[in-house]
Amino acid sequence: MPAKFVLLHGFGEDLRVWSDFLLLFSWPFECIVVDYSTWTDCLDIKDYAIKIMSDLPGNTKFILVGHSMGGYVALAMAEQFSSQIHHVVMLHSNPWADTEEKKLGRERTIEFLKKYSVKDFLGPFVPNLFAPKFAATHAELLSNLIARYQNLSKDGLIASSIAMKNRPDYQLFLAKTKIPFLFIQGSEDTLISTDLIKEVLQDKAQHKLVILQDVGHQGQYEAPSACFEAINAFI
Repeated sequence: MPAKFVLLHGFGEDLRVWSDFLLLFSWPFECIVVDYSTWTDCLDIKDYAIKIMSDLPGNTKFILVGHSMGGYVALAMAEQFSSQIHHVVMLHSNPWADTEEKKLGRERTIEFLKKYSVKDFLGPFVPNLFAPKFAATHAELLSNLIARYQNLSKDGLIASSIAMKNRPDYQLFLAKTKIPFLFIQGSEDTLISTDLIKEVLQDKAQHKLVILQDVGHQGQYEAPSACFEAINAFI
């Protein structure tokens, strides 16, 4: 039975983040797109993983593609359901737990969302996901994305912020697992250090790293062909 892709979106987006990307290419396997942007009953990342897996077909191997928060969910799925996970693609994501500074940032996000609208949050949030040059030359795309996601569930965003803040560190799992992982990172991603990713992956031949030059945190928009080629070569 052939494997199936499972695509997992990031924070501040929903399943529509994949629609622009998937239509550009012919994919070798069936793609299953998951949407958990409205979920409020998951207390941690593992809860997302369990709930997602409960809705996926049984007796099937999956190739997980997780963008940002989706990568955290993919790690939890790979740890808990390793027999069903064939490969994992971490698209602008990482395996370590939040630092104390990052946790404070999550708490500030939660407090902001409690006081203001989702649109108010997305206004400054979305441009920071892109490399500055790309953001400056693609203002219409950024405006469209802000408009697209302005009606996201506020409670869903708060729940996922809490889950990300409390997620465990997966570096030991990454070191021991036999599941191959591909990390796709942007050289201008202000949210994730490529140097730290290199350190984590050192001497771990089963895992791969692709760094996209002049790309921020949204490679599926900033360099879609390079992302697709990296995924296709990996699987």
